[in-house]
Amino acid sequence: MILTGQTIQQTLAQNDERNAWLFQPFNPYTGEGSLIERREFFIDKDNRILLPWYLYDTSAIQNIVRVGTLRAWADQSGLSHAAALDFLNGLRLKYDFEFCAATCFIIHDKTSGKEMPFVLRLPQRLLLKDLTDQLFSNKPVREIILKARQWGGSTLVDLWEAWIQIYHKTGWNSCIAAHVKDAARNIRAMYSLMIKRHPKDVMTLNMVSFEGSQTTKKLIERDAIISIGTAQKPESLRSLDIKLVHASEVGLWKDTKEIKAEDLAQALVASVPIAPYTAIILESTAKGTGNYFERMWHASEKGESIFKPIFIPWFYIDIYWKPFVDEKQKGKFVESMTPAEWERWNLGATLEGLHWYREMLATIQSEWRMMSEFPSTPQEAFATSGRLVHNISDINFMRNGCRQPLYVGEMVADSMYGKEAIDASLRFAANPHGDLWLWAMPDKSKNIRNRYVVSMDIGGRSDDADWTVISVIDRYMLMFGGVEECIGTYRFHKDQDLAVWKAVQVAKFYNDALLAVEFNSLNTLGTEGDHTYTILDQIVDMYPNIYYRDDPTKVREGLAPHYGFHTNRATKQDLITNMQRRLRDKTYIERDARALDECAWYEQKDKRNEYGAKDGEHDDIYMSRAIGLKVSSVMDMPAEVEQYVAHGQATIRTAANI
Repeated sequence: MILTGQTIQQTLAQNDERNAWLFQPFNPYTGEGSLIERREFFIDKDNRILLPWYLYDTSAIQNIVRVGTLRAWADQSGLSHAAALDFLNGLRLKYDFEFCAATCFIIHDKTSGKEMPFVLRLPQRLLLKDLTDQLFSNKPVREIILKARQWGGSTLVDLWEAWIQIYHKTGWNSCIAAHVKDAARNIRAMYSLMIKRHPKDVMTLNMVSFEGSQTTKKLIERDAIISIGTAQKPESLRSLDIKLVHASEVGLWKDTKEIKAEDLAQALVASVPIAPYTAIILESTAKGTGNYFERMWHASEKGESIFKPIFIPWFYIDIYWKPFVDEKQKGKFVESMTPAEWERWNLGATLEGLHWYREMLATIQSEWRMMSEFPSTPQEAFATSGRLVHNISDINFMRNGCRQPLYVGEMVADSMYGKEAIDASLRFAANPHGDLWLWAMPDKSKNIRNRYVVSMDIGGRSDDADWTVISVIDRYMLMFGGVEECIGTYRFHKDQDLAVWKAVQVAKFYNDALLAVEFNSLNTLGTEGDHTYTILDQIVDMYPNIYYRDDPTKVREGLAPHYGFHTNRATKQDLITNMQRRLRDKTYIERDARALDECAWYEQKDKRNEYGAKDGEHDDIYMSRAIGLKVSSVMDMPAEVEQYVAHGQATIRTAANI
């Protein structure tokens, strides 16, 4: 980045705005600084507070608003001003969590070591807004929270669910689940302290052991049971009538031969009815990759689970902040910022936050550990000890082109293979559950040769095998100085000979596209694919437009072509280098977010000269794209063919002579 004096001044001014937001004043007693939508309410003509929208809209508050002020309403109703204020505060305890927490909930502050009122910090208020908006919209709350360290997410979730039990519902049982029992007990200890210190003049609360159990307590006055459970013993939770679940540090839940982390989650989800005022909240720092929490997070990001994803980056946490000596030092820091620091600045970090981050990174001496413990993005949170191949900022920029598919379905014909698979019966059949995602249908209005490329990375038949992935690439805009666009992804498990025929169908459908099939899997003996050794040689008689890896001149001189793209150490490195350039220079358009997900977790393995997806993930879309884009880069330019029937001739129109 080229810095000028003006750029530095603009950066410093923007930094002041960010610091003002990060350290904005917050008063839970008046509602000032709350992130929840609030509306003015007047105690008298000289004093006002801000009430949450859902409290303001209640009939009780609206009756007061119609009179004008709380004092005027008290006079009209024959109440003392103190009684009217008690009435208002009772409503606020029930409907305004921030007010209730500061008034009635005592916590043990880790920084000072003292007991103090629970006044929410900024990250907690960000999360609370989402929780309460769902709660008072009568929606069941289902959230998965990806955290940086040390901002009190567990404290907020635990006491927010306790607030529902105490002020909203009787008989509303809850469960605190963690990776080990001691962790669950520590979380419930916050609950116990809050009950012990709860003001008696507001409500008397007592918690005792339930039926002699050391893991289950009962809140007597609210007829509510508070249980704890672990990933090692999920069966203990199945019989409970649970309405509220707090699952903590889910990233540490380990699979064993006997028990999987999913077992506890399934037990909890099955125990909670889908109803208003119920909640299931999963929260964790990332704690590595390939585990249940990462799978759940990615599913929620893709809209494939009931959980809403919530991410809190490190730079929203005020303790990760180191001041400068003066403005001169701050200006020099801006001049010294690295590309990675500028990327985090663009995400929303303050200069003081980056100052802290640089110092912490120098202490830890591990970039991937910093990203895991103090993530700026969800992708960073799941960083591994392997070295990421591609720049995350390049990938994130490419995500601007991603869209939901316009067409979802399957390629079908009268036969699954042979000539009848690609005859006039071949067609696209819409099916919302289909494996073929398309962002554009083939353009039949123009006769353009070398327009489409269909590339294929072959997987296996079983559900736990690698995916077979077919990519469709449109090269049309190259004629006008543009770039290729990936417009189709077909991902499935199927016998390899049938999978190759499926690719042939896609290529035929896209105007007889060049078909590039990854050759290695077809030739690997002792696998599902060994019977497909000659499949490409068989298909070429029926579909001749197949990529071959030989010198075209030698083929024209009589050399038998070797069909398919051969992946070895040299060609794989070439594919990766080509993808690095493509992502860095934005020389193609990606429509499928899943492809960029695979780019983001493609890595060079630690202490090995090997590449692949991080543990627990796939790279099949990535490899299919890499093959297709590499093949496209060595093809002739697309060119429009105009037929002159009267003279029996054809003229090729290229970008140069249009």
